[in-house]
Amino acid sequence: MRIKPLNLLLLALLILGFLLGAYEGFWKQGAKKVTNSAEQLEQNGGEIYLQVIWDASGSMWGREQGIEKILKSKDVLKNFADQIPQEVNLALRIFGARKVGDLKDSFLAVPFNNGERAGLINFITNVNPLGKSPIGYSLKEAKNDLAGLNGQKHILLISDGIDNGELPTAEIVQELVDRQIVLHIIHIGDLKNKPLKEKLQEMAEKTGGSYLTYDDHNRIIPTFQQ
Repeated sequence: MRIKPLNLLLLALLILGFLLGAYEGFWKQGAKKVTNSAEQLEQNGGEIYLQVIWDASGSMWGREQGIEKILKSKDVLKNFADQIPQEVNLALRIFGARKVGDLKDSFLAVPFNNGERAGLINFITNVNPLGKSPIGYSLKEAKNDLAGLNGQKHILLISDGIDNGELPTAEIVQELVDRQIVLHIIHIGDLKNKPLKEKLQEMAEKTGGSYLTYDDHNRIIPTFQQ
């Protein structure tokens, strides 16, 4: 049986169209995989920025298990600064250390740097608790400090959790979630205060972060060694 030239041409065009369609499908699928891989690499890789918020308010003079909370927090912060990988860009914000009764007493003591820890240790050594505890305000300021930076963004709050500021922490934590900022908390305080403990846990977990206590604070280090 002979195939007419016209039918043969139509058959050839049909086969060519099928092959081109299949190729386009494979190409688009491959391009999609490459794009997704690039996006994932961008999200998971890049710089790591970590701002520590340190509670130096008057309540940190209180004692836990016979030891002043401020001494425990200084111990945590010194160990943390010594063990954190040098590749992590570290900054330090302190609240409650300068003015009595000031609900906006929160300042950036050490700006972001890569590897330099000496200035941070100096602040840890010389600061004494003094004023109020504007945790919500400090979280908001830390969020602003991280704005415009490209990479993984984290906040580490070291505090007894007592907040007598004016900004509700729930709203600020939601802003952190919206900005993809992870909040970790090391609780230096009364663990028998169940409502406070649960509130701090909820704050950290909502952002994908960790809640730890003084006794297990070293578990935070591996988070930044991956």
